[in-house]
Amino acid sequence: METNETVEMVDVVDESNNVIGEAPRKGIHKTGKLHRAAHIFMFDSAGRLWIERRGQTVDTNPGYYDSSAAGHVRKGETYEQGAQREALEELGIEGLELKPVYDLPASPSTGNEFVRLFITHSDKKPKLHEDAASQKRYTIEEIDEKITHGEKFVPTFLKLFEWYKLANH
Repeated sequence: METNETVEMVDVVDESNNVIGEAPRKGIHKTGKLHRAAHIFMFDSAGRLWIERRGQTVDTNPGYYDSSAAGHVRKGETYEQGAQREALEELGIEGLELKPVYDLPASPSTGNEFVRLFITHSDKKPKLHEDAASQKRYTIEEIDEKITHGEKFVPTFLKLFEWYKLANH
């Protein structure tokens, strides 16, 4: 049995993204409750985007490609605090300058998450975290090719990637 200290909690929010309660992160997607997530696109100086391939043991979308780093915003955290924590946990890089650039509303296609996308640039190589199968950098065109050829991507990543391409190309 888990103790309260080991249970990761997230804020539950209403349709306007106002906090209305809390719930354990584990299993939150099965409840349908609205909550928050932060995604990071980390580019190198050549403009290549680091993407991760999710491990086979994660709760949702195992084996799918995803953002450079992504995760739930914990209870009481801001999006910015959650993004900095995820950058450290998933990329192993501290103190990245994260610029908020886009918000996605919660919907079934985002796993009922209100999502904030952050952009950063670094030539540091991320360290592979325990829930990832791999991390590699790709050009925008190479990612488009993977999508076209039917590679599996997390639906939220696809929405964010499409927005990024429209906003920057």
